[in-house]
Amino acid sequence: MLNNIEAERARNRMTKEELAKRLDIAPRTYYSWVNEETDVPSSALIKMSNLFGVTIDYLLDGCSGSKQIKEA
Repeated sequence: MLNNIEAERARNRMTKEELAKRLDIAPRTYYSWVNEETDVPSSALIKMSNLFGVTIDYLLDGCSGSKQIKEA
């Protein structure tokens, strides 16, 4: 689950439906993103990054598909 997206949504006191509307998407599309059923398009990540005032990296942190580089 994309926990940081959900955390920012809650921190900004938006319902899932309100955020979906701000992103010009259907609520079901939003649900599929946060449940990692489908990938979040870069355009939506940019909108959320600007909306919440955070980086895209932060929004995706903890995503099961993300890879982190470890120092040797």
